[in-house]
Amino acid sequence: MKQNEYDELIDSLVDSVKDYNLDDSFDHYDAIHEICGNCNYSFEYYRSWQLVNFVRFDMYDNGEKIQLFDEVEIEVKDNGHNTDDVNLDDIILSYAFNILRFATLKKYEESQVKEEVA
Repeated sequence: MKQNEYDELIDSLVDSVKDYNLDDSFDHYDAIHEICGNCNYSFEYYRSWQLVNFVRFDMYDNGEKIQLFDEVEIEVKDNGHNTDDVNLDDIILSYAFNILRFATLKKYEESQVKEEVA
């Protein structure tokens, strides 16, 4: 995965949130959770591995390492499920889902702030 592919993926997920009818019973958090859960990067092993490897090893902003992977790692460790019968692929799927969720939520909230200011 390359930076432009990652950016396009997150942008498309953010755009998908706008297609939902959001209200008090189903807000943007719910929409993002559903959208990211249905994204093939969160349930196909090959794509999940690509995403996690990119975010872990190759994601920089102006030469500085992005802390997204570290945030996701804490989330998975703190809120992970029972790991007795879990293989490495399952862990990667969990990381991939949370990467998508964190990145989409952050970008969506940034877009909302820009709209409010404009």
